[in-house]
Amino acid sequence: MANMLDYILWRGDVPLGAVPVGEVDGLILAQLAMMRWERCLGEGETATVSELYPKMNEPPVSVGFTGESDQKLLKLAAESVRFGSLTVSDFASAFDEDLGMQFAAVTFHLPDGTLFVAYRGTDNTIVGWREDFNLAFSHPVPAQEAARIYLCHIAEKYPGEFRLGGHSKGGNLAMYAAATVDDALRKRILAVYNYDGPGFSDRMDDGQLYSRIQGVLRTCLPQGSIVGLLLAHPEEYAVVKSENVSILQHDPYSWQVEGPRFIYMPELSRDSVRFDLAFRRWLSTVDEANRQLLVDTLFSVLEATRSATFGREFWQGLTKNSMAVVAAIQKVEPQNRKRVTRMLADLAAYMLNSGEDEPKKEEILWL
Repeated sequence: MANMLDYILWRGDVPLGAVPVGEVDGLILAQLAMMRWERCLGEGETATVSELYPKMNEPPVSVGFTGESDQKLLKLAAESVRFGSLTVSDFASAFDEDLGMQFAAVTFHLPDGTLFVAYRGTDNTIVGWREDFNLAFSHPVPAQEAARIYLCHIAEKYPGEFRLGGHSKGGNLAMYAAATVDDALRKRILAVYNYDGPGFSDRMDDGQLYSRIQGVLRTCLPQGSIVGLLLAHPEEYAVVKSENVSILQHDPYSWQVEGPRFIYMPELSRDSVRFDLAFRRWLSTVDEANRQLLVDTLFSVLEATRSATFGREFWQGLTKNSMAVVAAIQKVEPQNRKRVTRMLADLAAYMLNSGEDEPKKEEILWL
């Protein structure tokens, strides 16, 4: 089965000027935002992907969980005609533990004079994951505002039209930025590519955010999507075939490609729909204060491992600082501990019972 790496091998000798950006190209550019451009692209500096590649080729080349595949992607892109000649500019990054903020974006200059603004998805830091959870009750989160400011900066700096895109959290940032800029700027946006990105908080979106980008938004979800169904999602979407199962379908390298396009499925899997319905039913019973309590409690325990990232460092920290983890749990006030336990038990009950009845059409308004 072919994925976006095979797509570059197949179409890499065709310049973007000859065959314009499509949905697979958008996913590649979105995933390239995960690369460590900070290694070689200083403020105000520009260079092509192929010129930057030798400076970035030392592992880890990216900040996510798909390092081996990202290494292959960067190499293939840099060596291809289609992506290697693209100019990269305006890399921006912000990371703030106190604010709970993880943000990065980069701009690619396309042969037709347009730009592609790529927003980085969630990295492997605990801060980045906490900000993702904060989407359920905080509106906006700091990264969303940073995404809007970045887009305004790029639009002021460069004339013409542009596209936006991102995978996972990056897709959410692309949608938020496009939906919250002024009308004059929004008219310059040709497309917004959201690849399995979560939606907006139900307290945040009253339908207006999506309505502002309805004509340009392109949402792609794997058939077993979980992440891309979270929170409010009233937009239309395309369902992409993945070779993985369940949550592992969030990996964009598992998305199947045939020729210039994804392989599309007629609908989401039944398990995906049932998960979405169960989660929405549960979330509707939890107000913002309790959502914040749940997130704060969970991450106070995770942060007690004293590790900044997930992966080996996290598991080592969990072992070395096990007493600190226990102390963090014990520090939670009994009343709050009871509320958190109740919420988690309710969530488990909704998930376990999700298959007992078929989802009613009116309960999945955006499908």
